[in-house]
Amino acid sequence: MRLMSLKVVIIILAVLIAVCVSLFLSVIIIKLIQTKRERKRASDTKLINPILRKLLSSETVDFYKNHGQGISKLGLKLKEKSSLKTLEDILLNLIENGDSETKVKARIIAYNFGFPEKCISMVVDPFTANIALGCRKAGLYQYEIAIPGILKALEIHSSNTQYQALMALSRIGDAVSMVQAFNKINSLIYVNERTISEILNVFSGDKYTLYKEMIHHQSDYLVRLFLKAIDKDTANTLINDVIAICKNGGKETRLACIIALGKSGNQGKAPILINALGDAEWEIRAMAAKTLGVLTDPSAILPLAKAAHDREWWVRQNAINSILAYPDCDEILVSIASSKDKFAYDSILYTLKKANETELLSRIQEVWTEKSIKGNLVAANLR
Repeated sequence: MRLMSLKVVIIILAVLIAVCVSLFLSVIIIKLIQTKRERKRASDTKLINPILRKLLSSETVDFYKNHGQGISKLGLKLKEKSSLKTLEDILLNLIENGDSETKVKARIIAYNFGFPEKCISMVVDPFTANIALGCRKAGLYQYEIAIPGILKALEIHSSNTQYQALMALSRIGDAVSMVQAFNKINSLIYVNERTISEILNVFSGDKYTLYKEMIHHQSDYLVRLFLKAIDKDTANTLINDVIAICKNGGKETRLACIIALGKSGNQGKAPILINALGDAEWEIRAMAAKTLGVLTDPSAILPLAKAAHDREWWVRQNAINSILAYPDCDEILVSIASSKDKFAYDSILYTLKKANETELLSRIQEVWTEKSIKGNLVAANLR
């Protein structure tokens, strides 16, 4: 019986040793393979970069005339699949981070090697990670043929896939597809507001068509996202739409409209913001006060001075911050401090300290002290 137990123990130990040896050898083999791949990639990169630099640095006319020779040279040198992958990675990086001319040239080279066509199979791959990568590549290549697959990818419940699909469609720049995409994800948006803004900032198509459709969308949330992400030119083009939405929208939508009005830079619309300084909602008053510091319309000076006495801290702070953007702001702030409103005075001190306006701060403090002394003397005489 003891002999049997000893044999069992020996067998177990032998198995454990074999497993450990196998694991150790597997780790060694994996490390060797990784090292070999890294060396191969470094070697390919060393080979590719000089040829690409020569191609990309050529004058635009020369590039279009002679790029076939450079591409043929690359093709002859890069026969292995891993080498072509290295080339594609380099091109994708150039398309994503290069200047506009470099992006166009790198994209042309990629098309010559047939890289964009491979995105089609990737965006319908069973693996979610491959789908997201395929969307990213299709977007960078601006490969319109991949649009149906990218839209289908939005059915996957994954934040990364949703981000890459939306970013791809934005880079491709098809307004109709973008509207379809947001309709698809309307009930389940994984990406946050900042990310949506990032996505819309790279939209390469007709912004008027896209924004015209989306700021009148049935989803208030999407309307707000697009209003906040709108750029100056589009805001100006759609200024009347923005004003109409502002009149009929709820608090959050009106806030987004005020942001859009500020981005437009249209001083002629300052009266709308001045009127908003008297809104019942303090958030609206605060945003209007902040935006009037962007538009800096002379007619807003007195309303902003009045807003500096608002009962809400944020309204006072935004009003005083905005006043600093106007000419003769010193005299306006002195006038506010002279009113003996302690809350307004505290807001001025806080703002000037933050802005490092030391000279003006000293002057305001002197004015406040003088007013306080005079006030105390009057009170004493009355007693």
